[in-house]
Amino acid sequence: MTAIDLLLLFAGGVLAGMINVLAGGAGFMTFPLLIATGLTEMQANAANFVALIPANIVGTAVYRKELSEVRQNLVLRLVLAAVGGTLGSLLFVWLGAESFRVAIPWLLLFATISFATGPLIKTWLERQKGFDVHRWLWLSLCLEFLVYLYGGYFGLGMGIILLAIYSIFSHMTIHHAQALRNATIALMTMIGIAIFAAKGIVPWLPSLVMMAGAIVGGYGMAQIARRMPQGLVRGAILCWSIMLTLYAFWRYH
Repeated sequence: MTAIDLLLLFAGGVLAGMINVLAGGAGFMTFPLLIATGLTEMQANAANFVALIPANIVGTAVYRKELSEVRQNLVLRLVLAAVGGTLGSLLFVWLGAESFRVAIPWLLLFATISFATGPLIKTWLERQKGFDVHRWLWLSLCLEFLVYLYGGYFGLGMGIILLAIYSIFSHMTIHHAQALRNATIALMTMIGIAIFAAKGIVPWLPSLVMMAGAIVGGYGMAQIARRMPQGLVRGAILCWSIMLTLYAFWRYH
């Protein structure tokens, strides 16, 4: 791997850290970049876990006040993230990434539509007699567990799917949802890294170079995003989600 490759990986990490703190889905940019430097697809997926975790850790730290305000069911969600992430990462080691490629664009399309229409869906549901988001917590948690399972396996775009679920099944603000998303994904990703490292599929040099860039980008964007109006953050996430979905259909179909 040349010095130019490492420089590109660092620059890609900076941008990825910014994107992941704001919306998630940066793996769609870093995954092909890692492959372009000569890694296999399994190595690139493992490298993504290592490289992008700082954005979620930094996001969790910056949003710690918001996280404390949604601490109800936080422990349960962390347990679901740990169990789902563990199972997903083990499946990835056993099965490889090929089996999820066809599903990725459709998962992202579902996530984008759900995120865009989430507030409208929730408003409509709340007008229906007897609807209470708290009564549907079980469904939200089941869906979240499936996302963590997918995330441990091949989690491109999982953050956007989580935000869509939160927007429908909770009264959280976008900033509270960001705090919860960052915390659960950070835990799930750390478990995945441990499993991939134990199996010897983590390419450490490119992973750590990109991680350094992600730390810089993630910290800067977290400070900015936390102060942005909710509508602006939602709009930025939606635009990014649409671009990711279009790219995924082009890349994987």
